[in-house]
Amino acid sequence: MILRYKSCLLQLLCLCFLMGCQGVLDRFRDNAGHDAYVPEFPSAVASSNAAAYYYFSLAQMKLKSGDLSEAKWYLEKAMQFDPRSVAIRMELANLHLLNNDTDAALTLVQQVLIDHPDSSDALTLAGRIYQQKKMDAEAKAFYEKALAGNPSDPNIYIHLGRIYWNERNLANAERIFRLMAKNFPGSYAAHFFNGKVLADQGKFDEAIAAFNRSLELEPSLEETRFELIDIYRKRQMNAEVVKTYESILDYSPDNIRASFELAVYFREIGKAANGLPLLLNLGARSQNDNSILSHVYENYLETKQYETAAWIFEGMLKGAPGSSELHYLAGVTYDGLNRAEKASSHLEQVAPSSRFYANAMIHRAVLKHDTGQVDQAIDIIRQALKTDPEQAEYYLYLGSFYEESKRYKEASDILEKGLALDAENVRMRFRLGVVFDKMGRRQEAIALMEKVLLAEPDNVKALNYLGYTYAEMGIELDKAEALVMRALKLKPQDGYITDSLAWVYFKQGKYEQALIWLEKAVALVPDDPVILEHLGDVYQKLNKSDLALKYYQRSLEIESKDREDLAEKIRAITKRP
Repeated sequence: MILRYKSCLLQLLCLCFLMGCQGVLDRFRDNAGHDAYVPEFPSAVASSNAAAYYYFSLAQMKLKSGDLSEAKWYLEKAMQFDPRSVAIRMELANLHLLNNDTDAALTLVQQVLIDHPDSSDALTLAGRIYQQKKMDAEAKAFYEKALAGNPSDPNIYIHLGRIYWNERNLANAERIFRLMAKNFPGSYAAHFFNGKVLADQGKFDEAIAAFNRSLELEPSLEETRFELIDIYRKRQMNAEVVKTYESILDYSPDNIRASFELAVYFREIGKAANGLPLLLNLGARSQNDNSILSHVYENYLETKQYETAAWIFEGMLKGAPGSSELHYLAGVTYDGLNRAEKASSHLEQVAPSSRFYANAMIHRAVLKHDTGQVDQAIDIIRQALKTDPEQAEYYLYLGSFYEESKRYKEASDILEKGLALDAENVRMRFRLGVVFDKMGRRQEAIALMEKVLLAEPDNVKALNYLGYTYAEMGIELDKAEALVMRALKLKPQDGYITDSLAWVYFKQGKYEQALIWLEKAVALVPDDPVILEHLGDVYQKLNKSDLALKYYQRSLEIESKDREDLAEKIRAITKRP
């Protein structure tokens, strides 16, 4: 009676599985959340093979639904009933590989290969595992053996050919992809990869033939046409370049890459006017497609092709003359060309509603600042604050401009307002610390720099500033040395940090060490008046007055304003009244 009941239960479970009746299946789960069917397969009722197949089938269902954890559990259950099954071990090895557990995957595959040393599937999977482990020599050996035994699997060619290709072993890559193209004449991928390898070797006629064969099999392939364009450009086949770009646009009229590249190519061959309609269209489309702007930025601005980018933006603006985004990027481009006036004229046309408005205002102010017009820079940021008083970056720049104008009280007030808006702004806190130092509020400056370092322990500017401040004050010199050494480790070729370390040694009375580091600092920054004065101070301590005088005078020549203390040092050496 019990056996009859269990047999009926087994039939019910199998029926539920075949019908996909998940609601009934969910009633039979163990405490760990896994489906629990082992008790329903007593040896008197079901064979081990039947149980193994059952769990293997459930694993397939879980794999299809993306539940890898459950799939693994089922496969391991299946192996308990049939540990020698090739299918179960291979499926589990694939799952381990998917989870990046290459060692577990390899163990299973090696077991299969002991029993079936010529299994193409196992050899290929071993190649994939070694490839994922970045052991390409072993991967190639398994792929080559798999290919010899089963030349009808296209994946083997692709895996093996790409390893040779990435190694720049082009002769072997060509061998593999030629063989693939021969064995799979109807595969566009085979001809495409063959063409790539041939082109890399400069075998352009054969590469063109391979790419064209790939296009015959799959005419819509854009990447194949771009590969052909690359060859035609190298061979200066202008008509073919234009024709191929146009064929891409015939299949895909909105192709951004082809549109930009064709426009730029027309300009390169002296037919810029032919490219302008393309840019006008791209400009109009850019109002609703951010990927167009991203493409220009990534391919022309980030690569600093400013002349080309400027031409592109001027053309696009004809299609969207009121675009704030285009005006902003054009302004950035002209700044890259050191054409400040042209840059400013574009930045001024960025509307307050634009996402680039804050950047544009700051950029305009910086351009004024860099041309010595600090008051105009201040006016621009003040104007921006009227539009958006919650923009913390405005306070940072305005505070910096006030600081440069030695309007320290206004600088500290505005920076404190900025910190009230953005209390975690590390740059703002650092800047306020510098201003406090210049106002003689050194303890407050030190406290701010320490807060900066709490937030960013590797903030080079704060490390250097705090270390140098301690040295100037003649306090915490061991701590000062540690801070500056940390900064120098992060930026070993920074002349100002090098000077700070030398100044710490100077304050410690280690003049010979200070001299070594100051000479290095001067080599890195030859024209800084403070560093030159420091070097003079060290020579004076070493009783080398002639050298001290030389560097004091050089320092004074570079910066003579408000240098009475330095003039006094020179008079002391020359004995002048």
